[in-house]
Amino acid sequence: MSSRSPLELFQSLKRVLSPRGGVSERAVKSGIWASMANFIGRGLQLVKLIVLANILTPVQFGLVAYALLTLAAMRRLSNLGIKEALIQKEEDGVNEYLDTAWTLTVIRGTILSIIGYLGAPYIATFFGAGPPATEVIRVMSLIPFLTGIQNPGIVYFQKNLDYDKQFVYQVGKAVVAVGVTIGLAYLWESVWALVVGDIAGVLTATALSYVLHDYKPWPSIDREQTKELVGYGKWITASGIVVFLTTEGDDMFVGWLLGNAAIGIYQYSYKVSNAPATEVTKVLSSVIFPTYSKLQNDASNLRRAFFKTVQLATFVSIPLAVGIVAVAPVFVDAFLGAEWQPAVQIMQLLALWGMLRSIGSTTGPLFQAVGKPDIATKIQVGKLVILVIAIYPVTEAYGIVGTSALIVGSGLFFSEPVATYLAVREVEGSYRQFLRLLFYPLTASLGMLAVVTFVGARLPFGGVPKFVVMVATGAVFYGMAILVMETWANYGIRDVFQTMAGAIGE
Repeated sequence: MSSRSPLELFQSLKRVLSPRGGVSERAVKSGIWASMANFIGRGLQLVKLIVLANILTPVQFGLVAYALLTLAAMRRLSNLGIKEALIQKEEDGVNEYLDTAWTLTVIRGTILSIIGYLGAPYIATFFGAGPPATEVIRVMSLIPFLTGIQNPGIVYFQKNLDYDKQFVYQVGKAVVAVGVTIGLAYLWESVWALVVGDIAGVLTATALSYVLHDYKPWPSIDREQTKELVGYGKWITASGIVVFLTTEGDDMFVGWLLGNAAIGIYQYSYKVSNAPATEVTKVLSSVIFPTYSKLQNDASNLRRAFFKTVQLATFVSIPLAVGIVAVAPVFVDAFLGAEWQPAVQIMQLLALWGMLRSIGSTTGPLFQAVGKPDIATKIQVGKLVILVIAIYPVTEAYGIVGTSALIVGSGLFFSEPVATYLAVREVEGSYRQFLRLLFYPLTASLGMLAVVTFVGARLPFGGVPKFVVMVATGAVFYGMAILVMETWANYGIRDVFQTMAGAIGE
């Protein structure tokens, strides 16, 4: 039997999962493409982080963290909501808007790059990081410009649920970024490997945007189109500002108060612990927003889609987060070493935050799709108030462990309960049904946590073998627990997968 090349396998997969048919079929197939892209991308990212943790120090990670924070701040503070506005429009074709959209994003990207370059010394001084951070921030400030000139036609990948093309776009970027970073890290043993790798990934994405979509943008600004796009996006812009302060403000505060090593550990822990749940979030957000948009005037189907999405999100993200809590000490010991031991508690806490984010990812796109993006913004403002009041005393008293606990607590006791309540009300559903969907995977995951912890404490060996055994034990137990719940308690996850399988087979 002759082996098939990766290209042949991809072409076969593309034929099976070609996004066509009705909204349900296209959403399922697009979700599979998005899941594969994010699984591969996150797997590569995790490999990169493990390799770099054995080459670079937390202090060196901290230098890049300052640049990433700067880019995140500029991106969030200036997000015009143009892509979301184009996706949300009910009509399938938006070509007439693309030149205006592209011109606005190019202008925005250019301005951001200039601000990043000129402001680098002041940003480094704010964090007390010195000249090395200045140079890193200046070079990485090229990224907004490179992102801004990408082909606006790629908005159709999400709008029309053409995620086979989005797969190539995302995976191509990830492969180049990770490959360049790891190769240069071994050669240079320097923070510049991360910088150059990130820029190489963005360059690849920009090139692929023109290869994968044939639209050729031209500088043009239509006043009415600009008013319409920016008018819809104003709440996206406001939400971006608030979301930055609630999700990245803690990083800024940690860097300012505790220094390079602390923010290096904090951001590293976040990336590792949030990886699985965050990928669930990215897949759901990217696929269900255009899906919800197409169902915005169909109340019953919108409600059904919302609850099925919640069921799938909780089925995957809850055990992943709880599993990270169980294996974090062994993971750090096996893959990272003694220098990264302070990251264990941070990973465990932030894994729970990742779980909350994943569940919350079902609500934000819903609010946007039904034309009420202000709801998410107002919720984030409330959370921001809590963080502003509490972050200084908590971080000063308990360090980055306290910061992590505050982030989890603000989501657990305020933002996520409020968001889910309002989302359930928006689809005219039952909050009891929502809580029921959480009950089954949460119960199975807590049982898994107990079993994995018990097994891990009694294994006569450590390191990588112990990590593998604990992960395998957790996966088997969770699968068996869900099977029992499906059989005896009518959990209903089988219906979700049957729907997905039916859509693929159509």
